[in-house]
Amino acid sequence: MNTKNIDTIKFICESAENYIPLQVKDNSVQLIYLDPPFFKQTEMQMYCKNEKTLYSFSDKWDSLDSYINFIKDILIKCKSKLSNHGLLFLHCDTSASHYLRVLLDSIFGQKNFLNEVIWSYRRWSNTSSRLLESHQNIFVYSKTKKYKFNRIMTEYSPTTNVDQLLQDRIRDGNGVVKYKKDENENIFPSKLKNGVPLRDVWEIPFLNPKAKERTGYPTQKPIELMSKIIKISCNKGDFILDPFCGSGSMGIAAYINNCKYLGIDKNVDAIKLCEKRKNDYYISQSAIKDGNYQSFNNLDHEIKNLIVSVNAIPIERNKGLDGIYSSADGLIGIRVQRKNESISETINLIERASKTKPLLKKIVIKTHDSDFFEIVPDDIIIIESLEYKINNVFSNCENDVKKTSKKRCGA
Repeated sequence: MNTKNIDTIKFICESAENYIPLQVKDNSVQLIYLDPPFFKQTEMQMYCKNEKTLYSFSDKWDSLDSYINFIKDILIKCKSKLSNHGLLFLHCDTSASHYLRVLLDSIFGQKNFLNEVIWSYRRWSNTSSRLLESHQNIFVYSKTKKYKFNRIMTEYSPTTNVDQLLQDRIRDGNGVVKYKKDENENIFPSKLKNGVPLRDVWEIPFLNPKAKERTGYPTQKPIELMSKIIKISCNKGDFILDPFCGSGSMGIAAYINNCKYLGIDKNVDAIKLCEKRKNDYYISQSAIKDGNYQSFNNLDHEIKNLIVSVNAIPIERNKGLDGIYSSADGLIGIRVQRKNESISETINLIERASKTKPLLKKIVIKTHDSDFFEIVPDDIIIIESLEYKINNVFSNCENDVKKTSKKRCGA
């Protein structure tokens, strides 16, 4: 919930096609986000029980041509306001996405098409005669090749063999990719990568009817989705134009990300809702982002937390390696001793897993007593876990108490 006065965002009750040409300066907007009617050919409405308000707007058109001409007029007017460094995001669905893509190409040019983002989500329906629709489309265009684009890196998929990514590769004379080796057949390590660039499929949950963020507006978008668009295209203080602001989610996201914002909508109830949300908004935090790959995760949760806590990269589906740490001198492998393993077995496992890995050192984390390993390889360091040390302290304390009791009895 927020109780601040928000002066950096404004909502105007007006038709965008009339307001934009007269009130917005040319080449002044960094991000234009359009969430227009989708050509559903129906009356979009939803009743909000808390506010006892019926929110509605018409998405009925005389023809496809009339709809396309309406969107075309808005896009042309928006293009003149977009800066040379700016980006335009047009939100739509399968109702007319193919027509809108052609329209955007004609106005901005095919060369200025950047991406088609798929907003993917789960919804439930009784549809049986066709596949369940569970995505919407967002077309991304620039005005010039000088556009601003903030690169966002994401975590590796659990299906990715991270340890292999840290091994340098080359192509041989036949174009076949292979590991780069020196004259002694040692594999060259590559630099530690920071993850993978944000992909064009965004899995962000649809706002369910009971979510606190939900306002009752029929086409409300999650603030999380709006914020991701802003982070890609804007820096602090940049100006955002939203010609069909609806429930105001982009405006709230603009405020959170320290951007200036102008939202326009001719629906009086929509603008009242936007003004209310300026002083009282919620953000639903999604539990699932960028896919659910739990079936690929087999690394113990506690071990994974330990690996992450020392700024190392966890490795899934590897019998001998739990993580890899990148130091200034090279790569270091990590293996935690399991409950059913002797320290000898743990060392053997990390040794076998490291034969084809360019590791400078290997760390074995000892968790309990087992056998005594007489010969420890030079490149292996054994570290006692915190749990192991604490248990030893408790054991020593108990032994001290027993010795003291015996002395007293003997006296």
